[in-house]
Amino acid sequence: MADHVQSARAGIESLEYIDDLVREYLLFRGFESTLKAFEGDLGQDRDWGFDAGRIVGELLGMARELRPSELLEYWKYLTSRFFSHLSPKYHRTVKMFEKRLVRLFLVSAVSQGRRDVIRGFMSEHGRALAQQGGDWMPWLGLEYIEEPQDRPEFDAYFGPEWCASLQAALTDFVQTVFPATAVPRILLFDKDRREKEALQRKVAVYEEHLRGETKITTMPASSQTGLVEDHIGGISAAASPRVPVAGGGGGGGNGVGSSDDGVCDGRLALDVIQTDEPPSLLKIRQEDIFLEHNAGISLAKFSASGELIASYDDESVLKVWSPDPSSTAPKLKNELDYSVSAMAWDMRHTHLLYLYDEGGSIRTLNTNTNLMSRLPTSSKRHPWIQCMLASPASSTLVTVCSAKPESTADVAVRIWDASANKAVASRRLVSAVESQGVCAAINHNSNLVALAHSTGAVNLVDARTLETVATIKTRRHGLCSTAFSLDEDSLMAVSETGGLTQWSLRKHSQMLAESMLSIGAADGGSSGVSADSRLDVDRVAFTPDRESIVVAPRNQCLVFNVDSATQTDSTRRHKGLIFAVDFAADRSLSACEDGTIHVACYRKV
Repeated sequence: MADHVQSARAGIESLEYIDDLVREYLLFRGFESTLKAFEGDLGQDRDWGFDAGRIVGELLGMARELRPSELLEYWKYLTSRFFSHLSPKYHRTVKMFEKRLVRLFLVSAVSQGRRDVIRGFMSEHGRALAQQGGDWMPWLGLEYIEEPQDRPEFDAYFGPEWCASLQAALTDFVQTVFPATAVPRILLFDKDRREKEALQRKVAVYEEHLRGETKITTMPASSQTGLVEDHIGGISAAASPRVPVAGGGGGGGNGVGSSDDGVCDGRLALDVIQTDEPPSLLKIRQEDIFLEHNAGISLAKFSASGELIASYDDESVLKVWSPDPSSTAPKLKNELDYSVSAMAWDMRHTHLLYLYDEGGSIRTLNTNTNLMSRLPTSSKRHPWIQCMLASPASSTLVTVCSAKPESTADVAVRIWDASANKAVASRRLVSAVESQGVCAAINHNSNLVALAHSTGAVNLVDARTLETVATIKTRRHGLCSTAFSLDEDSLMAVSETGGLTQWSLRKHSQMLAESMLSIGAADGGSSGVSADSRLDVDRVAFTPDRESIVVAPRNQCLVFNVDSATQTDSTRRHKGLIFAVDFAADRSLSACEDGTIHVACYRKV
């Protein structure tokens, strides 16, 4: 995926060069009428040469010039051409930007005194907006409100800061969308040419070194033994008996050499874990379907005990409810006037639910009283939340935010004390390698945080100082989920195509096991994994004992045994794409774009 993105980005950057080549070719062949048509199409290019700044400028211009029909039609075109091909987890972001553009139009109409334009727009689209409910309700009567800029629900939209923030955020989003677009081979011509020239220059340098009899020495890798152990603590590591892989000769005492990135002498340094007990198989004993929402569900999480579910949909409706009909827990429904981007339950105080909103604030909902408090956390440099985790040991939150929506090469990691309503630590992590995603895990005593990047690099970070204490180079691209093993001897990582690897935290980051989860079968295809079936952080969940994993390619949850990578069961299919998966106690949930949630209860056999 990362290689595809880099190739697409290089192709788009070469667009002007390729256009010139096409002109030159058409002139050479004498295709004058074709050249004239080509120039005419370029003059009407709705993609603006894939220039994100010009596209956003066109959108904002339509909103400010009170051209709502053109604005909605152009946004529909961009959605069909580009946005619809993104991962499902970005559909909510697309809807959010559409909402903000419409509000920019409404604010511009008020500022220009054109309430008649608002009246016409509402007569055509007001019913659809009313059906969305939530924070749209105050806007439906905007034309009748005197001085709406003085009202608390509108004042932020009339300031220049809001418009500038919208322009910057939308430009960043569009810039990250284009590299994810499939490009024709001709656009890669210039990239291949430049890569060939770069290789030729490298060969020339190496030849010069050889002629000068340059000697290259390899320095021994420094040992990281003890760094991770200092942070794990508290769990006695019961060493699993391991035997060498058959056919592995020479090297260390286990018959296979090892290195920091798990590769030595061209062979993977794998151990086979031997156990006297057969693997436990997780089977579904009961599955129920709940229709709790009228819109697509984008977030859903179990409470720590699994008794309650918090679910949030595309109409900004938040519900807290129990799948157990005999439960006495209160059932809540809140129509929020803001969008929620991430959600986490407090692991110790199970009545507290944390929400990360679009404005960059963490809100705490007391589900016993339905009261909400707010902790402002906004960062202009890193406004995009990638993940939020609750500590198992205290009321502490870990947030990972990025500078751009789909690029995680520049992220900020922050530790929040939710009980004291303040930030404890913050650190910026910048990678020289482009990354398209990051996921995180936190260990049992909250001393160690694992950050797994889509590039395959995993940073182990001290949660108290946010210093990186170790790095695992997995060389597995597309990592989308990670978890500590139960004894915290190792770290497990899952890729978006179903690759499952396990890495030692005590033996120089050695790879212990590698397998492939058969998620392509959920497509009905025999090979490869389609875009909709690629996993992401919201569609992977480990069981508390780490013996099984539940993943959701497309519209069905598949259950796998971690040790053997064999599928042990599957849920019934949803009618649409699954957007969120979670596991707590002995049950899993899967939330769908059609507003339904499946809850499955399990037993071991």
